[in-house]
Amino acid sequence: MFSLILLGLGTLMTWGIWVFVFVRFDPFIGGWVSHMLFYVSFGLALQGSFMLTSIGIYSLSYQSRMHHRYHVGIIARQSFLLVTFLLILLFLASRNLLTWWNIIPLALLVFVIEVGCSSFYHSHDSLRQIKR
Repeated sequence: MFSLILLGLGTLMTWGIWVFVFVRFDPFIGGWVSHMLFYVSFGLALQGSFMLTSIGIYSLSYQSRMHHRYHVGIIARQSFLLVTFLLILLFLASRNLLTWWNIIPLALLVFVIEVGCSSFYHSHDSLRQIKR
């Protein structure tokens, strides 16, 4: 419970940092530093928000069957992949390079990474069950 409170406070803080960067820094004057501050703060804020939302959904859906550490690891990985996907799309859009033929291979790459990671976790989990 304490870790969820810390995650919530960290998420609120990163949203505040993102608003500060968004309002205070001019991307035309600041150059790559202001762009990096924008993307890093926005990415961290999205990561925390997606994790909190997903943990809430998992907690409501699997009240008695949720293994917290196992599911939080999966939630963190899926949130990271989604945030990375969105930030790359945002970066491509800022450079006027965002087209559907950029989105499809990127989405397929994220899908393949997720399927590979989830199959690794399932095979590792089944091996742990056999050892017991």
